[in-house]
Amino acid sequence: MKEREQTIQAIIEKLGEMSAETVMFHQGVADVLGLHITDHKCLGLVHRFGAMPAGRLAELTGLTTGAVTGIIDRLEQAGYVKRTDDPKDRRRTIVEPVRNKKLERKIETIFVPLHKRMHKLLSSYSDSELDFLLTATTELIAQTREESRRLRAGGKDEHRE
Repeated sequence: MKEREQTIQAIIEKLGEMSAETVMFHQGVADVLGLHITDHKCLGLVHRFGAMPAGRLAELTGLTTGAVTGIIDRLEQAGYVKRTDDPKDRRRTIVEPVRNKKLERKIETIFVPLHKRMHKLLSSYSDSELDFLLTATTELIAQTREESRRLRAGGKDEHRE
């Protein structure tokens, strides 16, 4: 195998390793918060995008509306979100994040040290290296998102490239 191909393969392997470490990290976060990992990630989406219909949360996650209902039930019971009726369509439920100082402090103690370490590492790179990393990670996320959609659609269009 040529050196370039070996490097590409090594990067792909490292990305897989990073993915696994990220999943394990977020499982640890969920454990500390007393949540299921999927509930934790859904809570993150509600905080990131703000109040949204329950159906939108299902779309963002690829989960069924029934599964999302269970997640919202657990997050609401834990005091992390609340349900409100959509003022434009009372048949729809809006999921809103709830300001929870205890949760915010827990999350800060978990994420602030990691974010500081990331910032320190990234600060050591040049502007052009940072531009490359941003472009590459943005495209890798898009590729992964597309593969997730393909899987949820039953694996159609398997051999597109």
